[in-house]
Order: sequence, then structure tokens, then C-alpha cells
Amino acid sequence: MRGSINTVAGAVLGAAFAALAPPAMGGDAAATDNAIEEVIVTARKREESLSDIPESVVALPGAAIDRRNLLGLEDIGFQVPSLNLSTRLDGFPNVSIRGVGSFGNTQGVGFYLDDVQVFSDASSRFGDLERIEVLKGPQGTLYGGSNIGGAVKFVSARPDSEEQFGRVKLRAGDGIVDGEGSLNAPLGDNGWAVRLFGFSISDDGYLTNPNSTRANGLRNSNDSDVGASEEYGLRVSLSGPLGEGVSAYGSIRVNGYDGPNNTWIRELDDRLEHPNVVDTTTNPRHERTTVAAMGEITWEREGFDIVSVTSYTDTDSERYTDLDIRQEYLLDLIRPEIMEVFTQEVRIISTDAGPLQWLAGGYYSRFNEEMDSDLIWFDTLAVGDGFTGPLGCAAELPTCSGVWAGNPPTASEEQNTVRTPFEKRYRDKSHLAAFANATYNSGDWEFGGGLRVDRWNNESENFDTGITGDQSGVEVLPRLSVTRRLGEGSIVYASASRGYEPGGFNLTNFAGESELLGFDPEEATSVELGWKGRFADGRMSASLAAFSISYRSRQVEYQATDADGAVIEGIVNVGDSEQTGVEATAEYRASDALRLSFAIGTVNAEWESGTVVADVDLGGTKPPVVPELSWNLGADFQRAVGGRGLEVLAGIHVSHNGEYEGLQAWDPVRNPAYRLVEGYVGVASDRWEATVNVENLADKSYYTDVQRFPNFYLLDGGDNIVIGTLGRPMTVTASVSYTF
Repeated sequence: MRGSINTVAGAVLGAAFAALAPPAMGGDAAATDNAIEEVIVTARKREESLSDIPESVVALPGAAIDRRNLLGLEDIGFQVPSLNLSTRLDGFPNVSIRGVGSFGNTQGVGFYLDDVQVFSDASSRFGDLERIEVLKGPQGTLYGGSNIGGAVKFVSARPDSEEQFGRVKLRAGDGIVDGEGSLNAPLGDNGWAVRLFGFSISDDGYLTNPNSTRANGLRNSNDSDVGASEEYGLRVSLSGPLGEGVSAYGSIRVNGYDGPNNTWIRELDDRLEHPNVVDTTTNPRHERTTVAAMGEITWEREGFDIVSVTSYTDTDSERYTDLDIRQEYLLDLIRPEIMEVFTQEVRIISTDAGPLQWLAGGYYSRFNEEMDSDLIWFDTLAVGDGFTGPLGCAAELPTCSGVWAGNPPTASEEQNTVRTPFEKRYRDKSHLAAFANATYNSGDWEFGGGLRVDRWNNESENFDTGITGDQSGVEVLPRLSVTRRLGEGSIVYASASRGYEPGGFNLTNFAGESELLGFDPEEATSVELGWKGRFADGRMSASLAAFSISYRSRQVEYQATDADGAVIEGIVNVGDSEQTGVEATAEYRASDALRLSFAIGTVNAEWESGTVVADVDLGGTKPPVVPELSWNLGADFQRAVGGRGLEVLAGIHVSHNGEYEGLQAWDPVRNPAYRLVEGYVGVASDRWEATVNVENLADKSYYTDVQRFPNFYLLDGGDNIVIGTLGRPMTVTASVSYTF
């Protein structure tokens, strides 16, 4: 299998390069005019050309994000091979890069908005972006813990003090109504400016609740659009000088979400028929509100800058899940959660033009969380048609009135519900780190090195039982690189880096446990060899990278039931794995109107021998969520017509997502490969743009994640079922935007 995968990958890569190769390598004026633009990124926390960085970084420009409506995490994940990215049905990210960073409650890959790590609402929509940067491989040296697989950075457009401008966009179709707008305004002649961005979207979704008849002959009256959602966001940013050599930038954002929660598709076996039916007692819901602020101050000194970045985030979230995923009142789960995050980073960055470039700094973060969740058990035959919710819900939880609309439950109905503790926890996590990174240029060579010392701490308490836990550790995270310049715009490099994910505690109410069950940190060390180049007078760029990752003490999520029938959810260190892979990209500007792109990635991964969990020997098998082969191919066309400033727009993009084993390592469900096509056509002028976009053009049925899950509705047989997150079917939307 491994050999055949590499053979196919090599054949596809060779054919793509042959197809994209220019007819001649000579230099003429027309070819030079059509050169691919230089891309500036901040992957190493300083502005530099993407082609100069000795590691795999993918940059998605803001114009492409907007024109192709790349709004959700799943949309972004389809653009980058070896990046498996989507939104969990509880609203948190599912993400792995090169097979590192497990899906589920483990984080693995860091998400950032303007240099601030986003812990509580990374699946929120962030608009008005300059670009999105995807950093592959462990990013521990510059970014610290929870970046073991890499990082995804959203870089917003900053205020411009030179001119006033704005933009509005409306999009609608297939149950979607979406509007957004941005405005930039100078604040006088003093160098200060403000920028506003806001959006609001409602989506009927694509899942259906049939409200099937219950065992007592009664039916529920849920909205059939069980996947319907509403989301809004507002961001205000401000920038300007504070004095000579001192400048400031700050932003405040509010994001709100009201949508489905854990609307799993319920399959009885591994055949994966992909129905769109979620036949639950009540439509599961998730309400989340986030308020976040960040401030950045830059002091420009002789030969270096001092940059301070401070942030505070407050998120309130309530999630209601129908755990049995059936129309009967059997077992539900309610999860109110409060999260507060404070971060502070100070770094000193060299600014002279000498051969030595360096930065050094310190970092502190604190994450406080309170979770007060309960399992809700029902006597299904005794619950009548007028039942509106579990005991005391409306009184104890303000947003339960939104989940359980109607009259309060009667006294007899209250007697037919029982609550048992699930997650009753306080969690206090912190990081304190010092880091440094430097590069030295000598002729055609660049030598790089960096080091981070990161101390992490996790204090947790189950306030139902009073049991506490405290663990901490110090991680040393080095990074080394050697780069050789082969000519203008071409380099070869070798790099090595290390990352980690902190340990923690499982706080589910484990029956009979006298102490919190902890799990250890996981670690990954990566070695990468690569080449990046530009040729054909800059009309073509390409890259090739090979990597090997040693992944130690992998954290994997699981769900099960104990001997008393109680639900258990937790994280366990399963063992060690090794993974290797090859990635390649190519972009060719065939003319001033046509741009072609191609990218491919293969990952081979195996558990090491002696890895045993749940009495299953995993040695030699594949770890969860490691797609073997992924690629994407795209063509974008933009050409002036008619001589009146009008342009015709068109594009088509195909992404292939390889098969992988589902979440639980010891009894996985194989998620088959799938291929998605999306395209757009439109017209544009200096101020107006109108497009029609089609997602999933072939209307392919697929799951973005899949796993086994306890079967609480035993009437259909079996101890376990299979659950999955169903991807969006074919969706057609039309949009129009106006720039002023």
C-alpha cells in the first residue's frame, strides 16, 4: 500500500509539473510583467518573503479568501494538502497537520488572530483579512505549547491613515443570507486611523429532524432545520503614533453564535450511508458569545524594535446535546462553560541590515475555565407531549429558555428526569516562556537557530467531588536550519524543530475514582528537507519538501460507558508513532489572465511496535486522522472585456482528501477518500463585483470526521454506533460587493 501511494503521488506530481511547465525559459518583457507577486508573511514573527523561509508555509491571500467565500475552517482545510481542518459539531476546531495534532479535545495546532493565540472560539469567522498563513510542522520555538502540529494565523487588514474607503458585500442562496462590510477612516492628519468590520449570517443548514413518533405514540415539534445557525461579528481596530518612535495598534471584537451542537449523523455500522437525518428529541443547540481585546505597542530604537502584545478574551458558551441521538427522551447533556484568557508577549526584534538578524522575548498566558455540566436522564414512557425541558433548566440556566421553548414542565414531568454530574470543573492553565531566534547570512548561506524554554502548569478541580490535581513541566524547544541560495528566488534548506502539547486532567465524573486521572504531554520532533524556486522570469514558482516526524506519547480522545452505565469522555496517552511524507506545490501564471496552481501531500504513519491500548496491539497500524494522500488543483481566470473597465472572472478548484482512520485509535472507523469541486463565475469593475459560487459541485456525500460512540438506544442493537459530521452538499450562492 505504501509503495503504491508513493507511485501514484509521484505520477500525479510529475504530470502536474509537466502540464504547468512554461513553453520557454527565456526572458521577455511580457513574461516579466506577468510575474507572480512576492508574498510577505510573518511566520518567523518578522516580515519577510515567503520564498526565503526554510520551512513549509502556505499563504492564502485576502482577495482569494473573499472571492471564493473561504469563510469556515473546512473551506480553509480543503486548500492546503496535509492540513485536515474542520469544525467539530460542538463548535471547536478539528485539526491536524501532517498527521500531528489529534482531532477532538486535544488541541495540537495553534490558531492566531493578529499574533494572539485564540483558545476559546477559533472556529469563529474572522473577516477583512490580509491573508491566512498555515505553518506546517512543530512551531514550539516561536509559538510555544499547543502548536505541536503547526499553526494557522489569521492576519487582519490594519487601519490606513492615508485615505478613506470601504466595502459592502451581500451573499444569498440555498438558505443562506450573509452580509458584511468594512470601513477605513483616517482620524485627521495625525497619523491615526480606525477600521471597522462587521458581518451577520443566517443559514438554514442541510440537516433535517423528522420528529419521528416516540415509543409512547407522541411526536415532538422541533424545527425541521436542525442545522440552522445564526452568527454575527464586529471588530473595531485603531492605530497611530503615540510619540516619536512609538506607535500603537489595538482592536476589540465581539463574536456571537447560535447554532447546532453535536448534530451527529447516527450510523449503525461502518457502511457510512451519509443520511442527512438527525432524529433527536430536541434540536441540540450551542450558544456562544466572545468579547476580546488586544493591544500592540511598538518602540522603534536604534537597530531594534521593542514590541508588546497584550490580549484578553472572555467567552461564555452553553451547549446542549441529545446523547442518544434518537427521538426518545433517554439521555441528554448540558454544558455551560465560561472561559477567560489573558496573554502577554514582549519581543525585541533587530532592524538593521546586517548579516545577523535576531529576535528575543518572553511570553505569559493564563487560561481560566469553569464547566458545570450535567447528564440528564429521562423516563421516556412517562414524559408527555407537553414536556419542555429537564428539571429546573429555565431557573438555573438563562439560555435554557431558548433551548426549551414553551411552558415549564409539570410536577409529574419533573419527577421523570434525573441529573447526574458530568463535568464539574475549575481549570487554571498557564505558560511562562523565554525564547530567542537568530539567522546569520554568509554569502549564499543562511544559518538559523532558536530556543524556547516553556514552563506549563495545569491546576484542576472537580468541584462536585472536591478532588484536585496539579501538574507542571518545563519543555526545551530548539530549532535549527541551514539554507543555501541557488540563485535569484531559489533555495534549498534543511530544518529541525520540536513542539509539544501540555498534559492535563480528565474531569468527567469517573465512578469509583479517588483522584483525577491525568494524561502526560505529547511531543513531536520534525526534520524537513526542502527546495523553493522561481523561474520562467518569475511566472512560475514551486516547492518540494520531505519530512520525518517522531511523535511521542500521543494524546487521543475517547468516549465510553463505565460499569454503571455512566458516560466517560477523556484523553489518554496511547503511545509513539513515526510519520514521513512528501509535499509539493506549483503555481504558474500562464498569461496575464490565467493562473494555475497545484499542490500535493502524502503522509505515511504507523504506531511503533509495542503500542497496546484496550488490549489491542496497535503496532504497525495507522494512527487516527492521518490522510494518506491529499491534493488540490486550481485555475483562476480574470480578463478585461469590452473596453469599459469590465472584467470577466472564473475559477475552478478541485480538492482530494485521502482516507483515514477515525478518532478512536484502538477500534477505528475508516473514513473513505472524497473529492470536492468548487467554482465561481462573475464580472467586476473598479467598484462592483458580482459572482455566482458553487460549493461541492458534484454534490458528494462525505464526513469531515467519524468515530465509534456508545449506543444509548439499545433497541436497534449493539454496544456502539458510528457517528460522523456530515459535510455540506452542493450549495449555490450569488454575491455582489461594492467598494467605495
